[in-house]
Amino acid sequence: MQSYHQKIWRYLVFFIIVLGAAYLLFLVREVLLTFLVGAVLAYLMFRPVRWIEQRGIKRVWAILLLYLLFAAIIALALFLAVPAIVRELTGLAHLYPKYAAQMQEMTTRLDHINMPAKLAAVINQNLARGERAIYQGLSNFLGGLYVLLGKVLAIVFSPILAFYMMNDWEKIRDVFLGLLAPHSRREAAAIFAEIDGVLLEFIKGHLMIAALVGTSVGLAALLLGVRFPLLLGIVTAICDLVPYFGAFLGAIPAVGLALSESLRLALYMGAAILIIQQVESNLITPRIIGSKLGLHPLTIVFALLAGAKLMGIWGMLFAVPLLASLKVILSHAYLWLVDKG
Repeated sequence: MQSYHQKIWRYLVFFIIVLGAAYLLFLVREVLLTFLVGAVLAYLMFRPVRWIEQRGIKRVWAILLLYLLFAAIIALALFLAVPAIVRELTGLAHLYPKYAAQMQEMTTRLDHINMPAKLAAVINQNLARGERAIYQGLSNFLGGLYVLLGKVLAIVFSPILAFYMMNDWEKIRDVFLGLLAPHSRREAAAIFAEIDGVLLEFIKGHLMIAALVGTSVGLAALLLGVRFPLLLGIVTAICDLVPYFGAFLGAIPAVGLALSESLRLALYMGAAILIIQQVESNLITPRIIGSKLGLHPLTIVFALLAGAKLMGIWGMLFAVPLLASLKVILSHAYLWLVDKG
């Protein structure tokens, strides 16, 4: 009986400690975000570091060399792309008054057309809703920039934390495995290795596909004469990181800008995007990713919708890799329960 009470007290103390730790992590969630971003950077960069290290270069110098390489690539991309992006954003900002004037003119014309009062009210209501959506979109964009500036601590310190994580990768791994019972460490290592393989395939595949789709849409816009092809390519590539819904999200700005020129150009742009997305979904994606995630499309759609509901665009981006990782964990847990049974 005493042993039973001792177990109850141990579980109770353990539960209180877990709650206290969770509350502490909630209080320091901004700092935790910095460590989380650093961990993601370390995970993405560790393999290139190991590849450089295998060429006879010490890990510290391998990390510094990789940082210098990324800094040079980013500086070159900014030097080449930023002036063009600024020009296109400036041109887009100059077009907004023109579109607002066109909408106002359309509203004025509709006011002079004899139509049922209810129909006129519905049309005016939807035009006002469209104008509010434009203002809301601009407001959200500026708000996102302010939020990004507010996370400057994570942006600045995350690469530093990633440096130390990569340098002590094996030690950190052994510390986490040391928290488990000796007989569970081998199983945990196998689970982590399988999750690592799934995430690696997902990240490599989707980054490559998004870059191909974004480049193709940008070139199509350039050849068709749609304005702001560089911006359209970048936006399409970012949107394409979201499975299934990314194709639709990326097509909206491209077709919308083409429609501001003419209906024919919008049809051409829409047809070009449709062809690109069909080639991507039927030829490129099966060859690069295939069925490596082992997830049913309906499950992926549910995860995307749930992620969007909980965390917005970030939830949509991380929903599929988290679901794939959870699938691996649940598969091993099921096998463990079957063996125990």
